[in-house]
Order: sequence, then C-alpha cells, then structure tokens
Amino acid sequence: MNDSLPEGERKLIFKRWEFWIGVLVLIIGTIFTRNYLEWVGDQAVVRMQNILAREEWQRMEAESGNLEAAYRADAYGGATPEETLRLFVEALEKEDFVLASKYFVVEKQEENLKELKLGSNQFFINAYHNGRLVPPSGVGSSGIYEIEVFPQNENTAFGVRLTKNPFTNKWKILEL
Repeated sequence: MNDSLPEGERKLIFKRWEFWIGVLVLIIGTIFTRNYLEWVGDQAVVRMQNILAREEWQRMEAESGNLEAAYRADAYGGATPEETLRLFVEALEKEDFVLASKYFVVEKQEENLKELKLGSNQFFINAYHNGRLVPPSGVGSSGIYEIEVFPQNENTAFGVRLTKNPFTNKWKILEL
C-alpha cells in the first residue's frame, strides 16, 4: 500500500464516491472494449466471407457467359429430336467421335467424347437400325424429350434424353 498517506486516509479512499465512479468507469470501459474488439473480429470474418462470395459470383457469371456464348455458337443438332439421334448414329457409324460428341449438350461434350472413344458403340448402332424406337407422346413439361431404343428381341432399352438449345433451336442429347 501507499505509505505516504496516513492510516485513516487509506481506509477512506474506499469510502469516497470518486473511487467507486472510477471503478465503475473502468469496468464499463473494459466490457465495452472487449465487446468492441469482438465485434471488429466478427466484422472481419463477415467481410472476408463477402469478398469470397463476390469472387465466386463473378466466377459463376463468367462461366455462365462462356457457356451461353458456346450455346449460341453451337450449330450441331437437328430440328427434331429424331433428326439429332439420326445424325448422332451416322457420326458413330463413321467413327467420327468428335462429331458425335457435338450432338450432346455443350457442357457434356468433352466427357462424352472420352466415353465414345472407349465405349462399345456398335451395340447402340445395331439397336438403332435393327431394333425399335419408341418416341414419347410429346415433349415433357420440363422440355425434355425421351426416346427409347430397344435392341432387336430385347425388352431393355437405351434411354436417350434430349433437350432443345434455346439459342439455336437445335435438339441436343442430354444423356444416353
């Protein structure tokens, strides 16, 4: 303790209102500072999340723009789903897998090119020519057209799903 003050004055400091006001201000200041620093830290996290979200949004917009440009430039496909399927089979018969892959929707062309090069395409070609095609009664409400290709003397079909390119009005294969 402070020895310069007499014993009586040392006890009085705890009884003086200025001391308790000072303690109260110190406690309130400490609580405020702690909460303020916590808030600043939280804001830094939120700002970083906003920056990352904005960058992701910009990446998605660029990707969407590139995809739209690719769809606008895509001239492959037929005026009807059946014509697209016929063109696809003709490309397979010529073993022109690059051309055959162009009949798929733009975002699946590379993936299907690899599969067409590896796959057994002759079975599908034979099913198309020698089997039977069962088209649906029309385009579904989702804009998807499904054709079933049954190999000769079999009850299990290949399902071919097609959709229309909204920019060129050409039919594209969604999945085979």
